[in-house]
Amino acid sequence: MRNHLIAPAAVLLAVGLLGSNLDSLHAETYVVSVAGDDQSPGNSEQPFRTISRAAEAAMPGDTILVRAGVYRERVSPPRGGLPGKPITYRGESLGKVFLKGSELWSPKWQEHSAGVFYATPDAALFDDDAYIDSHNPFRVPLASTPYNRQGKPEKDRFGYGDPTLSYNCGQIILNGKPLTQAPFLEEVEKQPGTWTYDEEQDRIYVHFGALSPNEQTVEITTRRRIFAPHTLGLGYITVEGFVMEHCGNNYPTNFWNTPKWAQAGALGLRSGHHWIVRNNMIRYANTAAIDFGFGGGNNEKPVAGTRKPTSDEMGADNLIESNYLVDNGAAGAFGAQSIRVTIRDNVIMRNNTLRFIGNKRYEHAGIKCHGIRDGLIEHNYVADNPLNDGIWLDNRFPGARVTRNVVVNNGVKGIFLEMSDQSWDSAFVDHNILVGNHLHQYYVHDASGATFMHNLVANSPASDSKGQGAYIYQVTARTRTYQHSLFNNLFVSHRRMMDINYPSHRGGPQRLDHNVYDTTSNERDFLVNASADKPSPWTADEFFALVNKDLGETATGIASIRPRKKEKTPKARLTFDQWKAFWATHDQRNDANSVLQTGINVAYTPETQHLRIEMPFDPASVGATVRENVTHDFFGESLSTEGARKPGPFQKIERGANEYKIWDGLPILKPGQLPSEN
Repeated sequence: MRNHLIAPAAVLLAVGLLGSNLDSLHAETYVVSVAGDDQSPGNSEQPFRTISRAAEAAMPGDTILVRAGVYRERVSPPRGGLPGKPITYRGESLGKVFLKGSELWSPKWQEHSAGVFYATPDAALFDDDAYIDSHNPFRVPLASTPYNRQGKPEKDRFGYGDPTLSYNCGQIILNGKPLTQAPFLEEVEKQPGTWTYDEEQDRIYVHFGALSPNEQTVEITTRRRIFAPHTLGLGYITVEGFVMEHCGNNYPTNFWNTPKWAQAGALGLRSGHHWIVRNNMIRYANTAAIDFGFGGGNNEKPVAGTRKPTSDEMGADNLIESNYLVDNGAAGAFGAQSIRVTIRDNVIMRNNTLRFIGNKRYEHAGIKCHGIRDGLIEHNYVADNPLNDGIWLDNRFPGARVTRNVVVNNGVKGIFLEMSDQSWDSAFVDHNILVGNHLHQYYVHDASGATFMHNLVANSPASDSKGQGAYIYQVTARTRTYQHSLFNNLFVSHRRMMDINYPSHRGGPQRLDHNVYDTTSNERDFLVNASADKPSPWTADEFFALVNKDLGETATGIASIRPRKKEKTPKARLTFDQWKAFWATHDQRNDANSVLQTGINVAYTPETQHLRIEMPFDPASVGATVRENVTHDFFGESLSTEGARKPGPFQKIERGANEYKIWDGLPILKPGQLPSEN
């Protein structure tokens, strides 16, 4: 007879699985309603009043269901979930559940001058008391002043900055729209829709114009964050279905060495791991919508009795997907030192409304990642961010992948890579659509090791003094700028096609092939710049003599071309034949299979997200360079054999007119529009 005894290990496994199933059967759903009571059981019939009360009760595997309404609180989860048993915070319908860092404010207004009224906020309003500086955002100076006004925070030992000018982290919202902060009362007196804070008298002045202040809906930011734990490193938390708005968070100037200026989004993962942030709208934050990763600094007081997270827990395996990150003061999403983060399917628009630009204003973009490792940024719509880069990877990005993103009409650069020292193919930027970004479409400095392939790079503004399709050069002596690969790309309608540093010193070899350039053989649209080190190793005359020597018989007048007035560094402007000859001198067979082709036309219609590409030739004739991990095009079409692959992001592109609907994700909303109104 067959022995049917069960091994002890199998018994233990079965018992363990049974216990796990029993645990899941006992998971609770806590309900929150604006009509609830925090003294109630928190069930469907007797819901809690605040999300924070539900957070106190929730244990791993539990769900907090929040009904429609406005909730004015900072939610700080006291604990995380466990593998397979997250704690889930869920709004019942996106666009109906609001979580705000502001309070309604109906003070006794005093008239100051025509249209300008003032009041003093009650100190009891400011209940987010967790910070190493102040819990009142109106008493916290912005780390860098907005609108390119050199203010008090930038003043240094050399006297840089105006010591009388200072902005703070507060916000005043009038009838649903944030007003513009001004640093001086005399400016407010001249401009309706502005406000200022007098710290000495503890007064907020608002210019209401012709409106009567007592008949308006006024909200005032009383919290510096909206949803963020106090404890670092919590894991397995899901947040979905909320509109988060209004908070007095700071700009993260020098966040790596200044704790009070930490990266702190309206929604903050606070070094957390295995979070899912999905299907939310985050708007009208004073600076940034979301922070992630474990290197963004800590501007909060230590939490007594909490253990320090282990290194493998910090900032790992987070998912940020299908969110609206729109109309925030500085950035959409930023994070430092993240591991295996996935950022996908988000709409990121109109951020940097405070127009940070200039010295000490570098920590913003649609998406900005410092030290991203093995991360994936995929299929995001990053558009119309004023004075902002679209996607910016900074300070090392090994194993990162930036793919299938639509990056259009941003105020500065499309995709920006900075500060890495990596070898060939360490990061991949592929199958992205970069159109109409206002300076450069693809920009690299002080970085190495990225492969840029199968991208559409089009329509740099003709009037701009920059406008290169790809610009690669050395700005400081921090790292090297070399070992980049540019394969199978379409470069259409740029002031210049390529601008790459001389391959010596901190520069070095680059690889280019199977690209299509929208230019002619007579145009000098291929630039070699002298920024191979900082400072440049050559004078202008020395540099042109060097390039002439490299070119030999193909030089034909290069030395007569001098830097333009706005260019600080000499640049040799080459024809395509000279460009290939130059690289051959340096033992590189660059662009041997690339082609020149005029008559390509790229037109993008943002209202419908339709892209039209007119191709006057068969793109299959160009061929392609292959990388094994790049297997599918922008629409998920398989890239098969080497001969069948085509340049650009679309495998099915053909001669003639090609029409594509390039965004099929979240509906694109107008300013102020909610998902529920679409």
